[in-house]
Amino acid sequence: MRYALEIDKKVDDILEQAKPLIDNKIIDEKELMHLASQQIISEEKDENIILKIVLSNADVFNEVFSLNIFNTENSEILNTEFEYESNLKTALLFYCLKQDVPYSTILSFKTTMNIVSKEERDLNKAFRNFSQKEVVAFAKRQIEQGSSVYTANNRIYLLARLTKGLHEFAGEYLPESKQVYDETFINIFLNATKNYATQEYGNTALTNGEVPFVTIDDIHEIMNRMSASIGAIVILIFRGLRENKYDKEISTLKVGDIKGDQITINNDMPRIIHLAEDEARYIRRLCKGASKNDYVFRNESPKLTEQEKKQPLKTWALLNKRMRQVDSVLGKKPTYNMIRRSGEVYYIANQLKRESNANADKIAIIRAIDKCFREYGVIPMDSQNIMDYKGNSGIAKRRRQMTNLYKKYTEYTTV
Repeated sequence: MRYALEIDKKVDDILEQAKPLIDNKIIDEKELMHLASQQIISEEKDENIILKIVLSNADVFNEVFSLNIFNTENSEILNTEFEYESNLKTALLFYCLKQDVPYSTILSFKTTMNIVSKEERDLNKAFRNFSQKEVVAFAKRQIEQGSSVYTANNRIYLLARLTKGLHEFAGEYLPESKQVYDETFINIFLNATKNYATQEYGNTALTNGEVPFVTIDDIHEIMNRMSASIGAIVILIFRGLRENKYDKEISTLKVGDIKGDQITINNDMPRIIHLAEDEARYIRRLCKGASKNDYVFRNESPKLTEQEKKQPLKTWALLNKRMRQVDSVLGKKPTYNMIRRSGEVYYIANQLKRESNANADKIAIIRAIDKCFREYGVIPMDSQNIMDYKGNSGIAKRRRQMTNLYKKYTEYTTV
């Protein structure tokens, strides 16, 4: 792993200041001095000792040492110093990295914990112990400070995931502390998420906590909790493959069409689809043991003949029977069009971010939409620019719709 724990000494007289750790048999003197002699923790046994001490909530350790997450490739520090339970939050982020949680989610976790630390400091209470009233008050303050309703809602959801992560972290490294990080608090977070937005702000798009887009966090949640035979369908729609009455790009996708993080489409709209690295790894699970001419989505029912197993799945089997299984994970029922439009606006937002054009003008947005339409098979790769289509054409209407949808998307979420 390219990340390691870095341990900084906050005092000079380690042995004297950390004596209570030895007296309480949390660590022996030899281990303490060994840790104090290091800066980058390279041995797993030393790493385990530190994580156990942090989970034990040893105040003395926190007064003597400060933890960081060190990137061994570029020598940068991943975390910031949090205002409340900094070492525990840093250790949790490190645990998430060890569990291969997507990097973008790690950054969302870091931002959310940094924001909630101020609330924890004022209440002198860890976020995992917030009451539902305190959770709602936290979300309201985010909105009053300029966050969208969706962003505030999403932060509550991320805190619920972090609470669950703490519970699993404790269970693995210090089981006797597991009850301190009780999972029951998750229900408080999720109930607050579902109830407060509509009651307080009358936002019909967020009834029962539902967001009118499938976000990149939803995609990561699907990869974390669903098998690839189900979740990959959503990802492929999100990234631009078409599957409808006329276009069968998902059901006819073959193993040989996937190379690295790219998918080659050869039909009436030939193009290259680009995946994120973790998405490509996830989808390639379906390719194990298959030949390059096999379909990615196969029906392995023992009731079928070998010849029938070689046939592509029907569109309804993919979009209705299989894809509907993600509803319980996301807490909403995304349609094919909702997923596809969400993928398009995410592509546009990402394109503008890459161009350092987050506050984009109209021309930059149109340029990003043009690239999006080509990769998503709306127009051919060698087509004229979308601004050259006549104002009453279908493409021009789609462009105007996408411009408005992108503006709406930026109100709910950030890339």
